[in-house]
Amino acid sequence: MNLYRSDGIVLRTRPLGEADKILTLLSRDRGKIEVVARGARRPRNRLAAAAQPFSYLRVLIFAGRSLDQLSQAEIIKSFGLIRENLVKMAYASFWSEFLDLLLPLEEENTGLFLFTLAGLTVLEKAEDPVLLSRAFELRALQYLGYLPELTACARCGRSLEETPGGFSPAGGGVLCSFCKDETEIKPLALSAAGLELMRRLLTADLRSVITWEVPAALQREVENALTAFLEYRSEKPIKSLGFLHSILSF
Repeated sequence: MNLYRSDGIVLRTRPLGEADKILTLLSRDRGKIEVVARGARRPRNRLAAAAQPFSYLRVLIFAGRSLDQLSQAEIIKSFGLIRENLVKMAYASFWSEFLDLLLPLEEENTGLFLFTLAGLTVLEKAEDPVLLSRAFELRALQYLGYLPELTACARCGRSLEETPGGFSPAGGGVLCSFCKDETEIKPLALSAAGLELMRRLLTADLRSVITWEVPAALQREVENALTAFLEYRSEKPIKSLGFLHSILSF
């Protein structure tokens, strides 16, 4: 078997047999990979601490015929403060799930890896992660090649100088007032202020986003548009969203 080293962020873990785990990692130089961590479900196992969601690891991996095997794992940053906070854990779980759903296996995306690492770092410090999550979703979609159209009508290409006609997940983004009635499914409401907020979030430093004050109604507008778009692109419901919404409802 061949050995290779990488840095990776744990997106997902799932049990294998009685004592093992399969880890889904977003790696720096290989994209999304899956590895078996032998014995990681045993508390005293040397890989148990590393096999925690959101952990940032330096790993040594045996390349196998079917699944690769984790040989060594050094924790660079555990992001334990995220796992200890229910709201932050819910957001990180949501991020991890949609990245896992939209990322193909073994397709290098170093930019996305570094951005995800930055997002988790800011999330750990954020008092209110709502706008941070919207910024993360938009930028992650950009790295994945799925960014919705925000500069012109996604259907006809007209400029959006006036109030947009709405947001269409199936149509690929914002629609102009002429095209809003031309789609089979009614577009989601999106005001000019909501569109401007999405554009700002796309380019803003994540560290500054957590200091913004934005009306709750405007935040909901953008959340509804992006959530619908992510689920459309994922082609299935994102399960962690239900958990996130249940936590935020209290």
